Amino acid sequence: MNFTSILKSAFNYRLLKTDEEVRFRLFNGLKIASIPVLTCCVLIIFLWVFLSMDLVFFKSNGYANFEQFNEVFYDFIISKLLEFSVIFIGLFTMTLIFGIYISELLLRPFRVIGDYCEKFLEDRTTSYDPDFFSDLKLLTRFSEWFFNTIYIADQNGMLKPIEVPQKFTRIHKPVFEKGFFLQFSFLILATSIVSVIFFYEVIGGVHEQVVQMAFDILPNKYEIQYFLLYQTSVLGSIIVGTLIVQVFAYILLSVNLYKKVSTPAFGIFATMRSFIKGRYDSRVHLIGYSYLRPQCRKLNKYLSEMQKSLHKADKNSIQD
Repeated sequence: MNFTSILKSAFNYRLLKTDEEVRFRLFNGLKIASIPVLTCCVLIIFLWVFLSMDLVFFKSNGYANFEQFNEVFYDFIISKLLEFSVIFIGLFTMTLIFGIYISELLLRPFRVIGDYCEKFLEDRTTSYDPDFFSDLKLLTRFSEWFFNTIYIADQNGMLKPIEVPQKFTRIHKPVFEKGFFLQFSFLILATSIVSVIFFYEVIGGVHEQVVQMAFDILPNKYEIQYFLLYQTSVLGSIIVGTLIVQVFAYILLSVNLYKKVSTPAFGIFATMRSFIKGRYDSRVHLIGYSYLRPQCRKLNKYLSEMQKSLHKADKNSIQD
């Protein structure tokens, strides 16, 4: 399935109700896209408070007593914000699409396994070739060994308990996949950096233009200049602080998304390991990971077929 089809399915209401994978992609895409939206709302509130303070300062000091100053002041602010609204909508859309793509990257290691199991049952000459983007190191390496071993057993017509390589025997809990985590975390943080630059330029730029407008309209007095320039400095610090919080929010989101794949990856690995060691009734049962259910069903069907066709064939040959 190409990304265009994946993107279309994410906005298909019928599939959204019935397909867990589609919901997983869209909901996580919305999570990734919602952080810049919340950041934008917070920064706009700060900007509005600061600009309201400017207006109060101008009026209380008698600098803005001429008629319709309020209207001109707020019209100017709103017009500037509206200029950037189209860009913001574009940023949100691209972030959402990018979030869906990242969600697809998280699902791909499991889809590679599920698709192979499905294809192998149709054509037993199918080879298992995981790609780089499916590189959950533990799951990819072990599944490659596992499927190649089963393939050889299928060619020989029998399956016997096989000793697992030592590097896989001491793993009893989910391992931290540093490469995979850094790969998709980098993509998420890259999205954060783009939005950080955008918000800093927009919010700071709008306030700077308001300050310039005030310099042009109001009397050239030291009090006005000092107040506005100091306020600009404070607002800049607030913007930077808010954007730092956004980056940390993205880091926490990266950890949360990683946990959504690391635990089920270990569960599938443990099931495969038990099966190849001779526990042929081992099947994958993941609770709370419904978005992986289709791929787990394909793997379970594969394991059942291998148990039926190879292990029972081996028993029959021993009886003969």
